[in-house]
Amino acid sequence: MKIERQIEQIINTYSPAISSGEESLESILAMYPQLANELRPRLEAVIWLQQVRLSVATRPGFIHDSRKYLEAQIKSMPPHSFWQRLFKTLTPRRWVFNFAAITLMIISLGAVINDLILTARLSIPNEPLYSTKLVIEDIQLALTFNRKAKTDLYIQLSNERTTEFVELVLQGDYEYLPSATRRLESEITATLDSLENFPIHEQDNKQATLVKLRETLTNEIFMLNMLKWTSPPSALTGINLAIHVAQSGIVALH
Repeated sequence: MKIERQIEQIINTYSPAISSGEESLESILAMYPQLANELRPRLEAVIWLQQVRLSVATRPGFIHDSRKYLEAQIKSMPPHSFWQRLFKTLTPRRWVFNFAAITLMIISLGAVINDLILTARLSIPNEPLYSTKLVIEDIQLALTFNRKAKTDLYIQLSNERTTEFVELVLQGDYEYLPSATRRLESEITATLDSLENFPIHEQDNKQATLVKLRETLTNEIFMLNMLKWTSPPSALTGINLAIHVAQSGIVALH
């Protein structure tokens, strides 16, 4: 331990002299012949590190000049708009990569939207996406111009309202039954109004649609009666109201 401390002290003392050239490896070893074997590799390492440091050292003012040069280059570059950056010259490989990335993004977005639409179509009045479901149905109706197709869509939506009503009862969400009944009534009323507006030359289609509506309402009444027999008393008021709405629709057909 004493020898190590002595060697460390010698290196610290003579390192500046070695750097300036005042002392050499051999001259220092001559001063300490008893430590020559241990001291030589240490001093050689010190000399090598000093040589490496000198070889990689930058000239004075290098960092300052480099910074000035970089600032000048940045100022000389004109700003690019978004579209210029988007359509700047690219290699074929880069074009392929950009096209693949955009395609993948569009496919992923389409899958997300499709999942949301599917979830919305399966929702019932007590769920967050139910309003989205109604908006989708309104868009379908707005884009359907054929009278028979539009009336058929109203009948389909009436059946959908009955299915929602049944699901609310099965889940015990009886507080939503009055609003579900009003929606069922509005769908039946819209179907009857659509039937009234059938053109004269489409009376055969009108009769077929009348039969379809009557069968749908009859099935809905049967389903609601079955639900009534298996439901608790707290749900009976809402179910009876829905049955009355469906029965009124059948009466209006005569």
